[in-house]
Amino acid sequence: MRRALEIAAIAELLSLSILLLNLATAHFPAITSLGGPVHGFAYLMVVILTVSEKTASTRAKLLSLTPGIGGLLALRQIRHSSGSRRAGSPTTSL
Repeated sequence: MRRALEIAAIAELLSLSILLLNLATAHFPAITSLGGPVHGFAYLMVVILTVSEKTASTRAKLLSLTPGIGGLLALRQIRHSSGSRRAGSPTTSL
């Protein structure tokens, strides 16, 4: 599920970047017509995948609501919290 979140976060950031670049330069209506729904879908997928992630903290869920970069921030928070959780777990040796 994290791989899907990774893909959605990258798609969200790239689609927003393309939309903003188009707005700042030529402003082609075709790019806006295609990029808007792609960005919206990627944004919704980031939020849904983050909320459904079992190891996602409340902070990660709130970060996912940030348009554009929120998916990458949430993914970083999930990786950080699961990594520190594993590091703090006791180990048993035989």
